[in-house]
Amino acid sequence: MPEIIRRMTFSRRALFMPLNLAICAAVVPEGWDAEIIDENTADHPHRPGADGIAAVGIGAMTTQARRAYTLADEYRAAGVPVILGGIHPSAMPDEALQHADIVCKGDAEGTLPHALADLAAGRAKRVYDWRDYDEAPIATPRKDLLNPADYLVFNPIQTTRGCPHGCTFCTTPAVFGRKFRQRDITSIVEEMRQAKEAFGTRTFIFSDDDVAGNQAWAMELFQAVAPLKVTWASQCDILIARNDKLLAAMRDSGCIGVILGLESVKSGTLRRAGKRYVDADSYLASIAKVQSYGISIWGSFIFGFDDDDWRDCMAAVRFAQKARLCMSCYPILTPYPGTAIFEQYRQEDRLLTTDWDKYNGASVVYRPRRMTAAELRHAQMAAFNEFYCLPSAFRRLGLWPVKPRSWLANLAIHRGMAYYYSKRGRPLPRFSDYMSPHRHARIARSLGEPAGAAGGDGGQRRSRR
Repeated sequence: MPEIIRRMTFSRRALFMPLNLAICAAVVPEGWDAEIIDENTADHPHRPGADGIAAVGIGAMTTQARRAYTLADEYRAAGVPVILGGIHPSAMPDEALQHADIVCKGDAEGTLPHALADLAAGRAKRVYDWRDYDEAPIATPRKDLLNPADYLVFNPIQTTRGCPHGCTFCTTPAVFGRKFRQRDITSIVEEMRQAKEAFGTRTFIFSDDDVAGNQAWAMELFQAVAPLKVTWASQCDILIARNDKLLAAMRDSGCIGVILGLESVKSGTLRRAGKRYVDADSYLASIAKVQSYGISIWGSFIFGFDDDDWRDCMAAVRFAQKARLCMSCYPILTPYPGTAIFEQYRQEDRLLTTDWDKYNGASVVYRPRRMTAAELRHAQMAAFNEFYCLPSAFRRLGLWPVKPRSWLANLAIHRGMAYYYSKRGRPLPRFSDYMSPHRHARIARSLGEPAGAAGGDGGQRRSRR
């Protein structure tokens, strides 16, 4: 019985069901039984055993790699063959092979059936690359192997894979290719219909990198979804603002919000990061166009590009407030394995660590050019604090028309930050801290570090702007 395991953050209830593992289970060949174990929903960490298990598949993102390797080593010590897959093993197959018998790179639909069949026949290879096989359709996940009560969001739907854009910080082109691949629309609608009937689901998340990347195909999808009378949210690029018919179809099919990867409000930064298909100068007009169709926007900005100092981080927050975004996030630039920026920083000897646990969007794992690591971390938290504070929420969301989902999320983040810093006796971070003559001490206090820690830059240049 192959056992498919995924490690995320250990807790009693997970936010999302492990969609990729459910897809893996769906492509297990006949003659094999499949089981999914999600430590995220367990009372205790999983303890590997060998009884009745023919093979184990473990999927891992970069922040999950260390735990995945620990589980893999324990299963191999028990004599169970291990298959590693997911984004991190796909990007770092040589590293993963130190802990596995087989590595599956890229799509499980194109690799896992071959790997299991060869393993059963005693002729398994070390690496199975999805590009070496005929393109397999995106599978419908085996949700029957999971307990809906274990998850806050049980019905994410995957509709597409791949992305033609060449953003230097993104893992999608490296792992899933620079070609949009779409799932059969009939199977998407049927999965949603069954979820609505079986679980009463009326709100879905399309868990895609760019659900409307192929706009003609997306039009067909949204027109097919409309009769279901559901609501949905997803992630897409800002190019949707150029197509009024598409925006109308999104609205009419139940779209309540989209995440837009805006990354920076400086066009030069976007170009140097490989995001050449957009112009930051058009962001405000494009956002207003999308919002005019009743679609809320969650903007995502990356902090720590080589052009960035703290003022640029503050400018991103001010832009998000001016654009009246309902939500916004500010991850620190992370050079994930497989990306162009990872190779660049490795060649420039700017990687501070390859402790994959820290590749989480909240830790600084490289040497920024115009800020210290402490200044960058402080800018991230100042951005969250100032964007979600109550005066900002009132300016962005208003009181009418009522936006209950947005208000609930904003208030939860605001209260959560206030509680976190209060319990630790630390001041809430603000951008005004950078203008204080005692800025290093203020930043250190906010980060909970010893006085003076924020002033040391380890050879990094601080901003002179």
